Amino acid sequence: MERLKKAADQTKFAINLPPKWINKYGDFITKNAGAVGQVEGALRSLTYIIPGRFRESEIASESLNSGVQLLSLYHDNLLSAAQAHSPQRKMQTPHNRYTRFYTQKSALYRRTAVSLQVVQFT
Repeated sequence: MERLKKAADQTKFAINLPPKWINKYGDFITKNAGAVGQVEGALRSLTYIIPGRFRESEIASESLNSGVQLLSLYHDNLLSAAQAHSPQRKMQTPHNRYTRFYTQKSALYRRTAVSLQVVQFT
């Protein structure tokens, strides 16, 4: 009976790990936005070097570029969510206010916008 209880506790611990890691990753991104931007830029630069360096590396270059773009999209989402909860807000352009309004009010608009960005990046 003790082994069953111990296995159940370990299972609960293992299930709770991924959300903790994601939250820690999100905190890291929001606290180190400048450094993360530099790493993303370096990876984007790497996508220009790979095709000339290796033969038949178009797939590797394109997949790296797509991965960096999608990761950048995720980071932008994390940063915009952190800024929305921030007490100090910067002045926004009318276009940003319009986009933010429809993103918050319309799930269809939000899904369509993210889907179009994913299609564009891949």
